[in-house]
Amino acid sequence: MAKKAETRGRHRTGIGEGEKASDYPRLTMRLPPSTLAELDAAARATGFPQWRVIVEAVRAYYGSGPALTDDQRRIARAILRAADQGRKSSADS
Repeated sequence: MAKKAETRGRHRTGIGEGEKASDYPRLTMRLPPSTLAELDAAARATGFPQWRVIVEAVRAYYGSGPALTDDQRRIARAILRAADQGRKSSADS
């Protein structure tokens, strides 16, 4: 019986089949710290990388994609609260 060829390394991370995120055009942007914290919290709540959260946010903005679920929104808010409390306690020290 022939063995199936194994692929090595990480799987491709693009949105389409066989696409690589590293082949996408690069975008550099400056964000206020609170917005960056929200982006990070949404990424952690969904398990997506930040670039993917931005893609989904743009699609949701145009009405062609999903927004965060209530559960993901709750998790993201908890992450933001914990991060905010961590900043406050380190500032008090």
